Amino acid sequence: MIDNTLTSVFIEQGVITGKELDAALAMRTDVAEDIGEFLVRLQMISERDRVRCVGIQHGIQFVELSGPEMDAEIAKLIPHAMALRYKAIAVDRTQDVIKVAMANPLDVQAIDDIAQATGLEPIPLIAVEDDILEAIFHCFGAAGDISDIIVEAIKDADAEVKIREDEPEESDSNVAELKDLAGGAPVVRLVNAMIARAIAERASDIHIEPEAGRMRVRLRVDGILHEVMTVPKDLQSPVISRIKVMAGMDVAERRAPQDGRITLVARPQEYDFRISTYPAVHGENVVVRVLEKSAAQITLDKLGLGSKVAEDFARMTHAPYGMILACGPTGAGKTTSLYAALNTINSPERHIITIEDPVEYQLPGVVQANVNRKAGLTFATGLRTMVRQDPDVILVGEIRDSETAEIAVEAALTGHLVLSTLHANDSSGAAARLIDMGVEPFLVASSVVGLLSQRLVRTICTRCATQFVVTDELLSQLKLDISASELSGAMKGAGCEQCGRTGYKGRMGIYELLKMDDDIRAAIIARSSAAAIRQIAMNKGMMTLRQDALEKVKQGLTTIEEVMRVTTE
Repeated sequence: MIDNTLTSVFIEQGVITGKELDAALAMRTDVAEDIGEFLVRLQMISERDRVRCVGIQHGIQFVELSGPEMDAEIAKLIPHAMALRYKAIAVDRTQDVIKVAMANPLDVQAIDDIAQATGLEPIPLIAVEDDILEAIFHCFGAAGDISDIIVEAIKDADAEVKIREDEPEESDSNVAELKDLAGGAPVVRLVNAMIARAIAERASDIHIEPEAGRMRVRLRVDGILHEVMTVPKDLQSPVISRIKVMAGMDVAERRAPQDGRITLVARPQEYDFRISTYPAVHGENVVVRVLEKSAAQITLDKLGLGSKVAEDFARMTHAPYGMILACGPTGAGKTTSLYAALNTINSPERHIITIEDPVEYQLPGVVQANVNRKAGLTFATGLRTMVRQDPDVILVGEIRDSETAEIAVEAALTGHLVLSTLHANDSSGAAARLIDMGVEPFLVASSVVGLLSQRLVRTICTRCATQFVVTDELLSQLKLDISASELSGAMKGAGCEQCGRTGYKGRMGIYELLKMDDDIRAAIIARSSAAAIRQIAMNKGMMTLRQDALEKVKQGLTTIEEVMRVTTE
């Protein structure tokens, strides 16, 4: 077996001992997970050692990459879009041969495509994926060849194809011309380049925003928007039309909002793109939500929950009935947490059914449905029907109104485990929110099992992390009730190519879990304030969002600036 061969290489290279490997294998529950990736996740080996040993296993040379030392002319022998798609970069050339550092040097299709694009014989080498991406960004620049694509698209665009904003209806001829233009190779390449750039930079959203004399494109990376390119006004309609064609939307409809969806396979990942258009003053504003389907397989142990919170939350998800609510603003990772809970309890013995708006990730073994208001399927009507489908577990995308809240509570009280999200500032405020929606306090107290409040903070880039000395003066200014000595492990990202000079790469959750007990139920029935409920929970050991965030500062995972940006007291 490959796993056995790879593990023997690990031992031969001194990466891990046989005893350590046996201990790791004893903890392994998912045999489908690559053993090397499993050991990296456990932090028992480094990613560099894993990749190096995979190279030894397959007889492929391992190469260390350094962006500043790369030869950009050689790197550009492989087109930028292809380099990003296959995570491959040319590092050397001799006559008719080109040496290519690849994240997956066994990808025959990638090697064939590189050979066709370059006219040279590729010799695959293996390198760390993050190093390859950093080298690509260094050699091609921030925008790569996108500027060339834009110039080409402008030349290709027919200046006469204009659809006036004041026309009451689109003519068939204009729509046909616009569709033809949207299907032109340069426009297709430009839209593909936007999508490839978003995937490469781990963006969660693409914002395409028409302005008076240009169209601005921004990416939301780790929760923060960054402008990445400006597209000439002449390309606004073709680009937006191309996206609408891909998403199966009505190209002629420009005065009403529309929603669509695109699925893209970019080996080895598969992505869904949720498209939303909004008619604005200078044209249709488009936001594309990027969803990586593998994120649906996340489990509770990967959420970043503290050990005690993880133990308590896992126990709640195995309750036979009751309601668990994930609270927080939009984009706080609530749905991901609930999907992780479903993955934990999903088994052939349980019937799990969901109603979502829309379904973000498809889970095997789970019956999922989208809200469809035109057909009369709302959260409330869907939930009412779901109860008659003999479910064990119900997931409601969001509790937005009193009708949905009342049906969810009723389902939780009649033998179903109900998972849902709720917009509330913190866990203690969620109970008050349900009461404000018209649910009787005694029903809230009886049905709710636990309330999980969460936010996402940016994590420090591991490549450029440096020690950060926290002073008592700084903590006093920020009004943080903690001493500098407790934060001796604090770190800060200096900024490098890999993190786009931000000092951050990736995000993790911070959590606050309120467990229901007799004292909190009594406070809810007495209609006590959220502050009073919160104080009772804290007296019983509940860690607040800010306290959890500061714990992650102590561990060198995030910064004090992120704590102050994301949390309040």
